Amino acid sequence: MPGRICGVLFLVAASLCAQESIPQCMKEGDAAYLKGDYEAARGAFERAWGLAQATAAENPQRYEILKRLTSVRGAAGEFADADTWLQQAVTWRESTLGERDPKIVDDLLISVGLCRRMKDMDRALAILRRVQGLHVALYGSDSVQVADDFSRAAQLYGEQKQLEEAIRALNTAVLIRTKLGGPLDPALIPDLDRLGEYQTVQRAYEEAEAAYRHVLVIRETLYGKVNADLIATVDGLAYALFGQKRYDEAEPVYQRLLSLWEASVGKDHPMVAVALDKIAVFESAQKKYAEVHEAQERSTAIRAKFHGLGISQQATQAFLEGHANDARGFYQRGLAVLDPPNPVYDELRDQFSEILTTLGGPQGKSQAPAPKKSAPAKKAGKL
Repeated sequence: MPGRICGVLFLVAASLCAQESIPQCMKEGDAAYLKGDYEAARGAFERAWGLAQATAAENPQRYEILKRLTSVRGAAGEFADADTWLQQAVTWRESTLGERDPKIVDDLLISVGLCRRMKDMDRALAILRRVQGLHVALYGSDSVQVADDFSRAAQLYGEQKQLEEAIRALNTAVLIRTKLGGPLDPALIPDLDRLGEYQTVQRAYEEAEAAYRHVLVIRETLYGKVNADLIATVDGLAYALFGQKRYDEAEPVYQRLLSLWEASVGKDHPMVAVALDKIAVFESAQKKYAEVHEAQERSTAIRAKFHGLGISQQATQAFLEGHANDARGFYQRGLAVLDPPNPVYDELRDQFSEILTTLGGPQGKSQAPAPKKSAPAKKAGKL
C-alpha cells in the first residue's frame, strides 16, 4: 500500500510539473518564433508536446501545441511536416469536440493551403469539398462561406490550368455573392477579376468583356474615374475588345489605360513605356504605322531616360570614390544612351553635357559640343 501511494503521488507531481512546464516551453517557443528562429521555436514546442503526453487526452494544451508546431514548420517551409502536425490537431478536435465542430473548418482550410504548397491539388480539392459540406450544413448553400469555397476551388483549378472548371466555380461564386450583396458588392471584385483573366486566356473575349465591365463599374463606384486600382481592369477590358477586333471601342480604352498610368506614376515612368508598347501592338494590328512609330519612339525614349538615370547614379558613386576618369566615362556613356535628342530626356542629356564640359579633359571636350548642335532639334521637338 505505501508503495502504491508513493506511485500515485509521483504521477500527480509529474502532472503538476508538466502543467507548470508546458506554459514555460510555449512562452520560450513563441519568443523564438517572433524572432524568426524557427528551429529554436520548434525545439521548445516539441518539448512542450513531450510534456503534454503526461496530461489527459482532452487537455486543450495539446491542441495549442500542435497548432504552433504546424505554424512554425510551415514558416520554415517544411510543409509536409506542418501538415502531419496539423492532422493531429484536427484529430484532437474531432475526437474531443466532434467532427462537426465549427472550428475544424479553420484547420481544414489551413490544410488546403499546405496541400497547395506541396502541389497536391487533388487532396486540396478533396479537403475543400469537406469544408464546403460543413459550410452548407452550418450556413446554407447561398452563404458567404460557400461562395468563398467556390472562389478557393477556382483558384485550385486555375493553378492546374483547368480553366473551364475554374470559370464554372467563379460563376457560381459570383451568382451567390450577387444574391447576397447585390451587383455592386465589393466582394465580387476578386472573382470578377479572375473570371475576366481566365476567360481571356480561353479567348472567350465577349464573356471577359462582360466581367471586366462589371468589375470596372464596382471599382469606379468605390474609387472614382481616376485611380490606380482601375488600371488592371481597364487593361483587361481593352484587350478583350481588341480580341474581338472592336478597334473603335478599344481605342479610347487603351488611351484611358495610358492616362491612368501617367496619373499614377508620372509620364516618364517605365510602366508608361509598357502601356505604350501595348498601344503599339494594338495600332499595328490595324496597320496604323504612324501611330505605331509614335508610341514606340516615346516608349524607347522613356526607357533611355531611365537607363540614363541609372548611369548617372554610377557616375555619382565614382565621384564619391575619387575616380573622376571613371565618372567621365559614365557620363559619356550616358550621352550615347540619350541619343538622338528627344524631349523626354533632353534635360538630362543637357545636364550630362554640362558636367562633361566642367570636367574638361580630351574626352569631355570632345563630347561637350554634341548637345549644342542638337539644340535646334530640341526646340523643334517642343513645337
